[in-house]
Amino acid sequence: MKISSCLSLLVLTASIAGRQVCHADPTVSYTPDYVAVLPGYAMPSTAFGDTGSGATISGIYGRQFTPKFSVELNVQSSTFEVGVTHGSNFYQNGGTLDAVYSLMDRRNAAFVTPFVLLGLGGVDDDFYPHTRESAAFLAEGGVGLVTKPLFAYGIRFRLDARYVHDGFEGGHEERRVLAGVELALGRTVHEVEYLPAKVEIREVIKEVSRPWIDSDGDGVEDDRDQCPNTPRGVKVDARGCMIENQRLALQGVVFDTNTWRLTVNATTVLDMISAAFLGQPTLRAEIAGHTDSVGSAAKNLVLSQARADAVRTYLIFKGVHPEQLTAKGYGKSQLLVAPETDAQDRERNRRVELRVLAQ
Repeated sequence: MKISSCLSLLVLTASIAGRQVCHADPTVSYTPDYVAVLPGYAMPSTAFGDTGSGATISGIYGRQFTPKFSVELNVQSSTFEVGVTHGSNFYQNGGTLDAVYSLMDRRNAAFVTPFVLLGLGGVDDDFYPHTRESAAFLAEGGVGLVTKPLFAYGIRFRLDARYVHDGFEGGHEERRVLAGVELALGRTVHEVEYLPAKVEIREVIKEVSRPWIDSDGDGVEDDRDQCPNTPRGVKVDARGCMIENQRLALQGVVFDTNTWRLTVNATTVLDMISAAFLGQPTLRAEIAGHTDSVGSAAKNLVLSQARADAVRTYLIFKGVHPEQLTAKGYGKSQLLVAPETDAQDRERNRRVELRVLAQ
């Protein structure tokens, strides 16, 4: 017979050529806060009759709140040579709060990331001489480009083009082009990670052959037999346990005429019977004693009871629980061979039977 037997074979699989270790390149991440310095060229408003040009500079503090959205505080200062009477100059000092939207993630972008911005703020406008000085509303919009970090500490190059509306003296417009550098305020370096070689443990199930073993010959294999050591010739169920309401003649358990003493051969047979009771603790049976036809019915009834009692006593001596056994003598009321014609017929009638009872 073939059965499935788990032979737990541990299979160690690892790609080990020397000592293989996976190396991860170090990576750098930057904080969301940054500063920028952007000097530039300003084209002054024609509303003042300008004939020259202007210079401007912006100092920026920004914070990136999402991969694409940032807010910047822009502190700016501009000077214009307007070229009017007496060579008066026009000065601007102010600031705006700008919302910046990048078209890509500034942190993990390609080489250049485009962006747009829109801001509101205020400015102090001052013409020389100082008789024309006033605070005014300032609004601006613009586009720009910023590179990815090119050097250590997150240095980026940045280019802005801005349109500015100044509310001074009825309002005027300016155009500015600024270029400079942007610097992250902090960074984190992720060190090299060493990944060990992969080790896999697997359990291999192997099918092996093993012979059929049925020690007590009841037709049920030992691995499934819940009632071992059943006597030969009895009927059993699928568990190997004796079925109720059947009779088993105890072959070899015989007595001499007019005695109830067990012979050596009888005790050998009963040793095997006791093993069946020990293997099936729920088994209940009656020990039935019988005689031949010689003698009176009353005498034979007493003799058969004594023989049944002798068998029960011996089985209890061998370890069978007393509540598993009852003993009853039937005398010559249930002859196997009738009429008896010789000594052999009478010996067959002097017998003991095992009657399996309901459990």
